Amino acid sequence: MIDYAFAWLLGRNLLLLGAVLFALLSVAGELGFRVGAWRVRQRPCQDRELAGVSTFTGGMLALLAFTLGLTISFAQDRFEARRALVVQEANAIGTAWLRAGLVTGDEGPAMAGWIEDYAKVRLAYTIAESTAPEPRLIAETKALQTRIWEAVTRVARRDPTPVTSSLIVSLNEMFDSGLAQRFAYDSRGPVNLTWMLLIGSLLAIGAMNYQLGLSGVRQIALTSLLLVMWSGGMVLITDLNRARLGSIRVDPAPLVWTIQGFTPPSAGR
Repeated sequence: MIDYAFAWLLGRNLLLLGAVLFALLSVAGELGFRVGAWRVRQRPCQDRELAGVSTFTGGMLALLAFTLGLTISFAQDRFEARRALVVQEANAIGTAWLRAGLVTGDEGPAMAGWIEDYAKVRLAYTIAESTAPEPRLIAETKALQTRIWEAVTRVARRDPTPVTSSLIVSLNEMFDSGLAQRFAYDSRGPVNLTWMLLIGSLLAIGAMNYQLGLSGVRQIALTSLLLVMWSGGMVLITDLNRARLGSIRVDPAPLVWTIQGFTPPSAGR
């Protein structure tokens, strides 16, 4: 549920998500400070007790920092996987297009044209702003794959040459890259880590301000800076984790360059 809430906020505005996270952390911090101040009013806090609270608070913040780093690592790995697969798919499409041009007869130019159309559909899939057009683009991808495969099957049965074999290998790599890219776009970090990070942040910030409440000294400026940085870190994680939302997107340049390298559609299409 928290993942969908983050996605809803992120789909509207990064600053809105950051503001909500900052507000939640601020409330947790204020509650912690007030509980600490109430505790002091009930019974004065000894230095030994304050040192113990400081030790526990430091441990919670250290564990929280580890969780933040781990979550960022998960999200970054998925982002890097999407980037690498764009290059892999562009290379596979370019290779298949070049080898299709070596096929004699009408099937060669026709397959080259369909591969060009395929590249444009894959580019549209990569740069889609939301998940809404995904079903249509996936259906177009499958339709073109079927059409291309039927054509190469006819060629392979009629003229089984090394050129045909190499084209089949290239097409397999092209289709496999498309499936891998789809999985990479749908894959996200574990939801449990998101829960742990948010709940851990609220508890750790509350504990830190509880310690400040025991000491009776507010650190408004430093606490606010810490909350801004922590909120920004969680916004970054959510942005990296969602391929279609936010401002961090995969660069589609390899697919664009591949399409630019195609010759004008042939008359055989």
